[in-house]
Amino acid sequence: MNSKENPETSFNQICPACGVGNPSDASNCIVCDKDLTETLLFLEDAFFDLELTHTELLEYRKNFYRTRRTGKVRRYSLKDVTGIEFGHPVKRFIFEYHGERIVLPLEDDNYERLRETLEGYSNPPE
Repeated sequence: MNSKENPETSFNQICPACGVGNPSDASNCIVCDKDLTETLLFLEDAFFDLELTHTELLEYRKNFYRTRRTGKVRRYSLKDVTGIEFGHPVKRFIFEYHGERIVLPLEDDNYERLRETLEGYSNPPE
């Protein structure tokens, strides 16, 4: 075996489309070839996964047992998202979309990460 130090590759960048772990410096998914550079934030939560891109928010629904995705994907164009609220003390992400009030309960860490990302986003969707 080579005596040089062999750095391990970390596969901690999860592909929002197929769920496969990718190297942290990958620009495309190693399985489905999704462009990973368009994803600003990806959150795995209890009842759904959320992907935030420059143009939309995608909600990947999970089954009742929270063990896998159902295949249902809801897409929210950020230009049509209004009235953004972050519920407190219950961690919820709330917004209006085409006249419908959308309420997404989030785990504490995901709530904070989404809030920080949207507050720091240079083109807020309001």
